[in-house]
Parts: sequence; C-alpha cells; structure tokens
Amino acid sequence: MPQFYKVVFNAEELDAIRRACDAQSGREDRLLDEAAGGSLEAAVVQESRADDMLLIKSTVSIFKPGQTILITGDDLETIKKCLKDHAPSGAGKSAIKKIDDSLSNVAERR
Repeated sequence: MPQFYKVVFNAEELDAIRRACDAQSGREDRLLDEAAGGSLEAAVVQESRADDMLLIKSTVSIFKPGQTILITGDDLETIKKCLKDHAPSGAGKSAIKKIDDSLSNVAERR
C-alpha cells in the first residue's frame, strides 16, 4: 500500500511548483514528439512519462495555499525534480525543503 505524506505550501511556493510542473510537462511533450520518429518502445515509454507529468500538473493545479495536502512519496519526488530543474531558488527552494521535511515523516499508511 502506498504511504502518504503531509505537506503545506504557501502561495509563492505553489506558484513555483505550478510553473515548474508546467515547464516539465511541456518538455515531456516535446520529447514525446521527438520519440514518435523513433522506436515503438521509446515512444511508449515517453508517452507514459508525458502522461504522468500531465497528471502531476493537473493535481498541483487544485492545491490551495495553506491547505494540508496528503500525497504519495513518488508524487512528491516528481514535484521536487521539477522544482530542481525549473525553479531551484527562492520559493522553489523553500518548497523543496518542505518536500524533504515531509518525506522524512510518513503521515498515513493504507
């Protein structure tokens, strides 16, 4: 069963997360376009990555500032990677710290 983690972001951190996830989603879509000319296996793998990123992007769009969020570790890691790649300073750095703190504390087991 997946483990869930609690995290709360402020408005600036959520903005950084949304921008970073949007940028990564766009990147994955561009890579999907490029993979379409290659092998079927590479295209399928890239389509899965693009779909996963679209799901994360959609998920973070519904987060509210100050809201306690229960989220899987895998999703937090994906968000953290987006932040490291696209918003590594300022509010992005603050969000990364909150993610790291959250990952060290399991909130709920199912």
